[in-house]
Amino acid sequence: MEKKFVLGDVVVMIADGPKMAVEGYFLNEDTKTGTLTESDELVNVVYYDGSEFKRETFHQDLLLFIDEVEG
Repeated sequence: MEKKFVLGDVVVMIADGPKMAVEGYFLNEDTKTGTLTESDELVNVVYYDGSEFKRETFHQDLLLFIDEVEG
């Protein structure tokens, strides 16, 4: 089942990763038309690694909603 994260969702990476805030889905650009479309799989997240904020892209299957972990 495909997850649908939305801007601001707090997620955790399955491999005991840090808490992250969803920034949105990775955008794919159509080279012919220049149209941008959201990826069905890749999610952009922002997180703090203890010394600085980082922005990375992860496959959505590696991420869990924070309430799935806390429950």
